[in-house]
Amino acid sequence: MATTAAPPRHARPEPALPPGPEHGVLAQTVALHRDPLAALRDAVDRYGPIFTLRLATARPIVVVTEPSEVARLVTADPGHAEAGSARRSILPMASPRSVFASDGEHHHAARGAVDSLFAAEALARHRDTLAAIAAHHVEDWPRSRPFRLLPPMRALIDDAFSRTLLGVADDRRRGALAVAIGRMLWTPGNPPLSIPGEGDGIVGAAGETLFERRRAPVAGLLREEIAARRQRGDAADVLGAMAQAQPDATPEALADQAIPLLMAGQEPPAAALTWLLDRLARSPSLAERFAAGYIDDAVVREMLRLHPAAIASLRRLVEPTEIAGCPLPAGVITMVPIPVLQRDPRAYPDPDSFDPVRDPGSPQHYLPFGGGARRCLGEALFGEYVRTIVPTVLRRIRLRPLWPREERMVLRATILVPHRGTPVRARNR
Repeated sequence: MATTAAPPRHARPEPALPPGPEHGVLAQTVALHRDPLAALRDAVDRYGPIFTLRLATARPIVVVTEPSEVARLVTADPGHAEAGSARRSILPMASPRSVFASDGEHHHAARGAVDSLFAAEALARHRDTLAAIAAHHVEDWPRSRPFRLLPPMRALIDDAFSRTLLGVADDRRRGALAVAIGRMLWTPGNPPLSIPGEGDGIVGAAGETLFERRRAPVAGLLREEIAARRQRGDAADVLGAMAQAQPDATPEALADQAIPLLMAGQEPPAAALTWLLDRLARSPSLAERFAAGYIDDAVVREMLRLHPAAIASLRRLVEPTEIAGCPLPAGVITMVPIPVLQRDPRAYPDPDSFDPVRDPGSPQHYLPFGGGARRCLGEALFGEYVRTIVPTVLRRIRLRPLWPREERMVLRATILVPHRGTPVRARNR
């Protein structure tokens, strides 16, 4: 694994920053993970549109909820604000050469190597494969007892991503990779807190050791796949394209870069599809339309407004910058909280209600896939999942939610997931 990491989090005295919650670091971290929307809204009410949080995984972090400042941060030139180093402050194990956690030329090269594979026209050729994978997984979902929808959805997405984007054709190896990914990403607790890393003292060292142990089986399987691509000269999938773009990189270095992409390719779409299926289960008429292949983009858009997969767009300021009237020094991490902006009553009347006919809002308020040069690489992939996996599931089963209302969001690393994983019952059609 690459040794380069974000600067130690506690190496310098904190600069003067906007006020924020005065609770201890642990209390702020637990509050944000347990109920991120409530914690952020409470802070906005108390401190205004810009305030400072101090979290166990990144402190300090300046939260910016002023819509007029969103474009400046989200689309900031990498020379003024970095997304990769900001992400590494939350997930310090991510490789600084990966698409997810790199900056500048490294990011441009890493994204350029795989960008075409995530284009809508390239993804369309996987449609039959995705449908077959979804049908296979749904057959194993329980019919006689309640179950949590999020875990099997994660397993389905792991399988789909490994087979189509990574090009892992062997069923045994793909199954082993899915199991290894699940073990690597599992975190205990409710809410599930992020694994600590470098800069977190003894706890961080222990967390990094634990993650490395979990990571090793995933890296080993990826190294074998990368070696096979190089032997064949195959660049038709993500691993092959990465190997071709970096002919001098070792399989270990390429596996290190691929792991953050794997992580980003699993939890966000799995969570978003779980929220969507829960919404459709609460509206049988909508579920029937989706099962018939009539995908209502407005329904999907409104679901993403209420339940974006990611909590925020993160940027580390490269130079001193004034935001919302507050001068911020270089090096500070800023956070644009997506669920707060997407439920802003100034932009959305009755913002917590599901209303697919409402105007989706401006880019300053509606940004489930981020924006600028760091707009989510998987946006078109999620659209393909919606068009293919969701109808396949709903043609085979009817889902019934066990809770009368949608669950609250909890924060897992940087992803917003259902509190209880969405308990449901399924029955055959």
